[in-house]
Amino acid sequence: MTAGEYRDAFKGTAYYYSRFRQGYPQALLDLVAAEFALDGRGRLLDLGCGTGQIAVPFAPWFAEVVAMDPEPEMLAEAQRVIGDSGARNIRLVQGSSAGLSHLRESFGIFRVVTMGNSFHWMDREATLQTLSHMVEPGGGVVVAGASSGGSFWTADEPWCRTVKAVIQKWLGKERRAGSGTYSVAPERHEEIIDRSPFAPCRIHTLPHRRELTVDQVIGTLYSTSFCSPAILGDRREGFEADLRRALLALDPAGRYTESVQYEILLGSQAT
Repeated sequence: MTAGEYRDAFKGTAYYYSRFRQGYPQALLDLVAAEFALDGRGRLLDLGCGTGQIAVPFAPWFAEVVAMDPEPEMLAEAQRVIGDSGARNIRLVQGSSAGLSHLRESFGIFRVVTMGNSFHWMDREATLQTLSHMVEPGGGVVVAGASSGGSFWTADEPWCRTVKAVIQKWLGKERRAGSGTYSVAPERHEEIIDRSPFAPCRIHTLPHRRELTVDQVIGTLYSTSFCSPAILGDRREGFEADLRRALLALDPAGRYTESVQYEILLGSQAT
């Protein structure tokens, strides 16, 4: 699975990504800060930065943040989010993990590299091998995302199953990824990290609960690779009306709660 295979996966999602994607909990930030003794010095590389969900809250912990994403739409929206945040130490770069080996010298050395909900889009082994030459001794890599919940496609709550059923009604049974279909990598992230220069992988989990309105459910769906406005096209109006009816039939108050389990995978560079 590589970014090249899913080149248009997030086309048209940036507006919704910045406004509706769940941010990372403070406990996750504190955990990473403690693990790598973050003190406002050093540099962070955020690969697959999206619209800044990691780069912006981590900015106070570093002297400089380099945030990279292959999508110009994402970077344009990230620039707006960064401006609103007041952060002045974040540099946006268009590019992907596939081009990292050509940027090693110009990018310099980092204390930490983060990949939040982006590692599965990369050539994971090749990315970690390249990063092993870009991370300072004692620094490391962070892979963060939801191990359960957090995706209406895979979550177990009854209302999430209803959301998935409506998506499949309008877009087919297979999970989409832009113009293609999504495939799950056969090996888990921690297995890849355990074979890398950052081994052994340390795993932490953080439970979190969130409540969403109907509008937030729809906005979050429009931020995904499997139910974006670009995929729906002229079916969007009918899909949205159908989903609203289905959700309100479950809860007329329009409030939906989901349990999310965040998983944080850490790997360190030898000192």
